[in-house]
Amino acid sequence: MSEIFHGFELLLLRRFQLNPELWYEWRDKILDKVGEKGGSRLDELEDLGEMPQSLWFLSVTIHRRQRYLIQLMREEAEREREKRLPKCGETLLSRYLSSHGFSELYLDSMFKYGDDNRLPREYNSLDSLPSDIGRMQKLEYLALTNNKLQVRSIPHTLVFCRSLHTLLLDNNLLDALPGFLLQMPSIRTVHRHGNHNYFKSTFMWYHTDVYYRIIPVMGYPSPPIPFKEQTLQFWAAKAIIGSKKDFFSDIAIAPVLKDYIADIYPLFNVCHNCNRATLGNTFGYKVITFKNPYLGNTCVPFQHWACSIDCAKALEIPARIEQIAAAQELDRQYEEYVLECHRKFYTTNRSRVLSCRSGSPEGGAPQNPREVQLKRAAVATQTVGVVPEDATRRGCECVVS
Repeated sequence: MSEIFHGFELLLLRRFQLNPELWYEWRDKILDKVGEKGGSRLDELEDLGEMPQSLWFLSVTIHRRQRYLIQLMREEAEREREKRLPKCGETLLSRYLSSHGFSELYLDSMFKYGDDNRLPREYNSLDSLPSDIGRMQKLEYLALTNNKLQVRSIPHTLVFCRSLHTLLLDNNLLDALPGFLLQMPSIRTVHRHGNHNYFKSTFMWYHTDVYYRIIPVMGYPSPPIPFKEQTLQFWAAKAIIGSKKDFFSDIAIAPVLKDYIADIYPLFNVCHNCNRATLGNTFGYKVITFKNPYLGNTCVPFQHWACSIDCAKALEIPARIEQIAAAQELDRQYEEYVLECHRKFYTTNRSRVLSCRSGSPEGGAPQNPREVQLKRAAVATQTVGVVPEDATRRGCECVVS
């Protein structure tokens, strides 16, 4: 059975990491209450006293994942009693993830729980995915529906999740799928409904020339990096980001550098063609391509980022050639399908049916069923659409169909 890692758990552990005093306060409070009852669960949340609204994700975790939370708290308390120091680069979140074989990450409607409308407004949607998503090597199922994600807010580190096979992106702010998804052969299902009317506006580029699909962009607003902060570590991290190397699993990269790279990763755009990363506020190119078909869909648009016009052409021109070839192949398959349907139709309709719209020849009484059967048998071998000679002579409207 697959283990699910929920968004409220991610929020809770990140908050505890940023505020260790808060972690120790609630760890001691919860362990004291559990110890008083001599069990492994809290029967009533009220036993902990008043909980601030800003810690709503702690309340949700206690309701839904109490066993995992208490297990983590006990392990951490025991580790401190034995004075075992954490490994370099190890965090509370990483220890929690390593304790359970999580293969599914649910971040859909991430910051909503039930019908509680009292949640703070800033917790109502997810507008970016952390680059740390690439740490989850065993991730198979990722739900990101009902958020405010754009293409540039989904990091390239998602390609490091080599076991990922299902990605749900419904009801976000996407106008295409991220181009790096084409580099993930493990993906079998991508849901994208409800994104800017199902990418309708992006399909305007389907029949356009190459230069219309390469769109210059000035970069998104972000504070410039002061020169004094552009240290050797900064330049080393920039080079690793541009190389698209899976730095999370590379043992040659120090853990402290991995954390630093993950922290500054959102500052960069990664070229989908060459091994170059540039700061997000610098000039570049947005490239639209189409995959036809893609995972059972007739045609799907993808958005790439390129650092130069040459890289943009290197992405768009081969993709356009492939798109045209795929469209021609689909046309050929469709023509074969139509011809096959025609063949099957004529093969199964060799026994012709005779019908008479005038009721009876020469205005007489309607023919009885026996006469109709005999007339059908008489013309069964005639060509389709030919009217019998005797029917024409009598002014009858009999036809073979």
